[in-house]
Amino acid sequence: MIDAYYFDKSVKRVNVADLRKLRSRKLWVDITNITKKEAELVRETFGLHPLTIEDFSKTHTRVKVEEFPNYLFCVFYGIRGTSELVELDFVLGRNFIISNHFGEIPAYNGLKSNRERLGRLFREGNDFIFHYLLDTQVDNYFPILDAIDDEIEELEEKVVRSADPAIMRKILELKKSVLLIKRAALPAREKLSYLLLNKSSLISDKAIPYFRDIYDHSIRVCDAVDTNREAISGAFEFYMSAVNNSTNEIMKMLSIVATIALPLTVISSIYGTNFRFIPGAENPLGFWFMVVMMVVISATMFRYFWKRGWIRLVR
Repeated sequence: MIDAYYFDKSVKRVNVADLRKLRSRKLWVDITNITKKEAELVRETFGLHPLTIEDFSKTHTRVKVEEFPNYLFCVFYGIRGTSELVELDFVLGRNFIISNHFGEIPAYNGLKSNRERLGRLFREGNDFIFHYLLDTQVDNYFPILDAIDDEIEELEEKVVRSADPAIMRKILELKKSVLLIKRAALPAREKLSYLLLNKSSLISDKAIPYFRDIYDHSIRVCDAVDTNREAISGAFEFYMSAVNNSTNEIMKMLSIVATIALPLTVISSIYGTNFRFIPGAENPLGFWFMVVMMVVISATMFRYFWKRGWIRLVR
């Protein structure tokens, strides 16, 4: 679907059939879920290279900034939720800006409905519309990274209480989300740096500071990604340490039980032999004497282990 707007004292919506007639006006063409027919229309209207149209029609294109004779082609990624990257294709020409994406983007729909803001951006230039479209998507990373950071802190608190296997699953989910953001954020930082260092004639000097601000935001995103990766690694190590400690506690208790049971087993084994003459075997109270002796030995050993701190109450 193509949504197109042009500026003539005010923002006006363009009928797709009239795109060619308004080619000389300031245009913003937003394409959602592009079709072959729409791709051909855009190619013919704006003189786009076939490789640009090919990238328009495909997903998972690498992050790039390519300069063509009449336009600048850029591919970046936004994020939807915590587990889905959204490819954002931009073509910046002298009098037009084309944005292409799959799926609705709320920030873009908000700009379309806010004609006053869109009009101000048109007055500044198409490069300012490009800045706005890109900036809103880069900024979307921050609340997601903050939420991941909060979840990591909660997981660390839970690990202190109990090494639940569900915590490990959550740690792996967060790690996957952070790696997903990293795959988009690091190349974006490099390409934004390239965009600033190799000044394009299509980006005005007035717009450069604003793109520098996006670059600063991309650096902050990358720093936050690195911080979260370290925090996730720390949470993972903390979890494994808690699991090992729990296992050690269990093994220690089993060893204590086995140690207490050992003398009892020896005593019962001796009195379970088939010899006729065993001390106390003929005594009517012999059995009860053996039981009392076993209880006393068990209690003595238990008290000894308790004083040494080897036995603790289960919390």
